[in-house]
Amino acid sequence: MKKWFLAFSIGLLIGSSIAYPQAKNDSLKIGFLMASTFADRWQKDRDYFIKKANKLGARVLFIDCYDVVGNQIDGAQTLVDEKVDGVVILAVDALQSAPAVNILKEAGIPVLAYDRMILYSDLDYYVTYNSVDVGEMMAREVLKKIQGGTILYVSGPPSDYNSKFIREGVFNVLKDAGTAYTVTSIKTEIWNPMDSYMGLQNYLDNGNPMPAAIITAADVLARGIIEVLDENNALGKVIVTGQDAELDICKLIARGSMDMTVYKPSDDLVDIALETIWNAVNHKEVKTNGETYNKLKQVPTYNLKAIEVTRENLDEAIIKDGYYTREQIYTK
Repeated sequence: MKKWFLAFSIGLLIGSSIAYPQAKNDSLKIGFLMASTFADRWQKDRDYFIKKANKLGARVLFIDCYDVVGNQIDGAQTLVDEKVDGVVILAVDALQSAPAVNILKEAGIPVLAYDRMILYSDLDYYVTYNSVDVGEMMAREVLKKIQGGTILYVSGPPSDYNSKFIREGVFNVLKDAGTAYTVTSIKTEIWNPMDSYMGLQNYLDNGNPMPAAIITAADVLARGIIEVLDENNALGKVIVTGQDAELDICKLIARGSMDMTVYKPSDDLVDIALETIWNAVNHKEVKTNGETYNKLKQVPTYNLKAIEVTRENLDEAIIKDGYYTREQIYTK
């Protein structure tokens, strides 16, 4: 009885989260299986994706998977039943989301991995920002700001393969930092500020001194770190970096309470992803600029370049680009 109820509940969850925005016509249906819309960034990506697809004349069947792998797999079957022409997936889990790809591919539907790689799966395309570059940007910013001391790296969850690339970039730079620096790290299990909050709190409770700098794998983790720093009267005294240019983080950068984030424009990523899946389903040439091995195959990849954002270029990079308004960032 409990198993039946759980399955029924998940079915309701998926069903209630499918969006059918009106397009100019119904000539093309594109599915979007998004891991979750918890973070600011994914909400922006969702909204722009739907808006841009509608302008092209496509209908988007959007499913928020609430960071549950089972929802993503069930959602794939839902999209098959809806007879979509192509699917974009922001993976919940690099390994466990592979069955969702398999379900779609068995139905002959082209599949594009959006921002996060899906391992051991027959993906058609992968569109992302270069996460190694992102890690290197954050590490270089820290070394510019401090001349020694402890650097703490707060890693992303292993379920997101980007965590591997970000870490690689961070330590590409830090491995040559010199003896004046002590580099250590803590792990998180999910993209959630509570995980990073508890990680840093446990680190300090174990007798470790407050780090001189903290590199976080994403702004969602930086939020938890900022909370601990605030509680310990260290906000603005410790160098903190992240990525994703979330609104709250941009506000902290404007106030000098956080040092740097990495901006990955939603418009650019969505534009490339839509162009790629659109051309794929219409049997047109697809442009890529690289390949990424996903443990099964070399996946044709389009890598985009992210933008480092500090207090000095916040207005130019974020406000002038239209990502947030001046009022949003500078109003409390």
